[in-house]
Amino acid sequence: MKKILLPLAFGFEEIELVSMADLLRRAGVEVVLASLDERLEVIGAHQIVIKADTSLSSIDIQNFDAIALHGGLEGMRNMLSSQILHRFLQELHSQNKIIGAICAAPIVLDHLGFLKGDFCCYPGCEAMMKNTQNKRLNQALNQDENIITASGPAFAMDFAIQMIQALIHKEKAQEIKKEVLL
Repeated sequence: MKKILLPLAFGFEEIELVSMADLLRRAGVEVVLASLDERLEVIGAHQIVIKADTSLSSIDIQNFDAIALHGGLEGMRNMLSSQILHRFLQELHSQNKIIGAICAAPIVLDHLGFLKGDFCCYPGCEAMMKNTQNKRLNQALNQDENIITASGPAFAMDFAIQMIQALIHKEKAQEIKKEVLL
C-alpha cells in the first residue's frame, strides 16, 4: 500500500486538505495527517478545526512514497518556516518521490529550489517566488517529473486525482473520479 504524508499547518486551506485526504484514502492510499508541531488540533484558514493523526516530529519519512502540501497563505507561511518539513521534502525529492503542492504551497517548493519547470499556483503567488525563472501556467494543474502543482481550491479534487494517478495508476484515478462524479 502506498503511503502519503499530508503536513497540516495552521491556516491550511480546508477544501484542499480534505479533498486530498478523502480521495487518496478512497484510492487505498495510507494518508497520514501530521501537524507541524505537537498540537494535533489545527485551525484552518476558515476556522475549521482538523485533528492530525500525529506530529511531524513523530514521522519516519523513509516510510513514505509521497508528500502533498495544502495551500492557504498563512498555512504556506507556517510550512515555509518549518525546518523539519523542509528536511522531509529534501529527503523525498532526493529519492525522486512524488511531491505535490497546491495554491500558495508551490512557494515552499520554490524556496527549496524544486521548481525546475513551469508550474501552477494561486494567481499572484508567483510574485513571491525568488528562485525559479519558470512561469506560472494558467491551468488547473501540471506535473513536471516528480513535482505536481495545482492552482487552488477549485482544482483540489483534480489535484488529488493526479496524485492518485502518479502514486498508483491511471485506472485507479479514473475509478475514483467516476465514484465521486468528477
